[in-house]
Amino acid sequence: MATTKRAKSTTTRGHYVTNAQLLEAIAADKANNNTLSPKLAGYLHKIAERYSFSSSFGGYSFREDMVSFAVVNLCANWYKFDPEKSDNPFAFYTTAAYRSFLQYLADEKKQRDIRDQMLVEAGANPSFSYQDRNKTSQTSDDTAFRTPSKEE
Repeated sequence: MATTKRAKSTTTRGHYVTNAQLLEAIAADKANNNTLSPKLAGYLHKIAERYSFSSSFGGYSFREDMVSFAVVNLCANWYKFDPEKSDNPFAFYTTAAYRSFLQYLADEKKQRDIRDQMLVEAGANPSFSYQDRNKTSQTSDDTAFRTPSKEE
């Protein structure tokens, strides 16, 4: 039994943003004195929101903060897409959202390392990932935050 390749779908049903919609909104906003419209801002928010549910970023507890960071970045740099060079703004903005997510994760890691270093200085146990990276060994109990008993 020979397998046949399925024909490419031409419908946009189920798509939340299409390249045609993005190109139209970008052209209108660039013609309107490079002012970002609420319509294009909504499209950029949808792109960031939906991309945040991908398997790479869906499990973080601060996913909404990552989306907000990406939307601010996308809205600040929306005009950098050049329709003369490419006709695929969806890929452009999705890549920008991806890089914004990576930047937010790097910033979050810096803050987590600062917190863990402060815990080490206080004599408490840092996170396990911090211990693995820095090969620090702590005691199994958090004696730094223990209240002394009356017998001590």
